[in-house]
Amino acid sequence: MTVHLPFLLIAVVILWFPRQWLRLGFVFNKRRRSGDNVRAASEPWNTREPGDPRVRFVVEFSKFRNYVDLLRAGTGSIALAGGFGISPVFTLQEGAPRTALWTVIGLRSFILLVGLLVQTVRYEKRKFTFYPPIFFIAGLSLGLCQLNAAVAAFTLIWAVHTMFSGPQGFLMVYAVFIVGFGHLFSRQGDLSVILAGLLCFLPTLLSLLANRPLVIFSRKSTHAQR
Repeated sequence: MTVHLPFLLIAVVILWFPRQWLRLGFVFNKRRRSGDNVRAASEPWNTREPGDPRVRFVVEFSKFRNYVDLLRAGTGSIALAGGFGISPVFTLQEGAPRTALWTVIGLRSFILLVGLLVQTVRYEKRKFTFYPPIFFIAGLSLGLCQLNAAVAAFTLIWAVHTMFSGPQGFLMVYAVFIVGFGHLFSRQGDLSVILAGLLCFLPTLLSLLANRPLVIFSRKSTHAQR
């Protein structure tokens, strides 16, 4: 097994970088806060009531950090799995034993799993809070599934997102779409597609096991859902 160490380190850094460290656009956000009351009065559909757990298209697609999550997760997953003319960071020589293949799958899965957990779980005010990193998961699917499958799953879940009362149901169905489209567009079954589906379902599973809700990312996340 050959490891391209520089690309591996880059992939690990961008995947394991916590979302809360992204403080870009501070001045813009500061100015935007001053106009929140005006916007709330003129655009009440963009406001979120305390305890509202719904995933909203306009709100999520207006967050700059979501696009950063999408880009870094896509870049990291493609670096690990290969694709778009890019060689994966782990490559096997021809005739390598089957154990080497499973080692590569295990390493790749571990790096992606840790990255997802870093984005999902936070320890705040002496308690664990769980977040649904929707755009981060979409980025991971770009490297684990074919492009048309990843785009189809992401497009369809947003087409039906109003059916769900919260992010738990959203991610559960999104996981089904990822696996379904992943196998539909692939010529043969792929473990990477299954991995993408499991990673998508993981935040919901953690939320259910901990008996705590998934909280939508916001500047006042502690008030978004209890």
